[in-house]
Amino acid sequence: MKCFSYIIFLFIFLSCSNILYKHDDAMSMLNTKTQVIDRFGQPSNITKGVEYDEYYYDFGVFQERSQNFNPIISTVSDYEGPYSPANWDQETQYRLTRTNKYLKFRITGDKVIYWESQGVNFPVKKN
Repeated sequence: MKCFSYIIFLFIFLSCSNILYKHDDAMSMLNTKTQVIDRFGQPSNITKGVEYDEYYYDFGVFQERSQNFNPIISTVSDYEGPYSPANWDQETQYRLTRTNKYLKFRITGDKVIYWESQGVNFPVKKN
């Protein structure tokens, strides 16, 4: 009886929840040019090729700033005198990372043969 009630609970829980497809799964489900255009609209750029056309969706540039602090090589020490490196007027060192955010689809006729993405994430809930 306990096992039966567990199975019933599991069935009800799974039937009521929305299943989320991760980005890779969601992009792999786009098999036709029509599906791609319905989902993302007209591309930013279309490159016509001999074997395929390339649809490029540009989502801009993501810029991230991260500090480069490493305690092993830091000039900051435990010494707290007037000439301590901690009292020096130094500008904080940081690294600037720029990433282009895009989707790219290679399409032959109406069929998607390849897709690529960078810096974007488009998961989909199953209805």
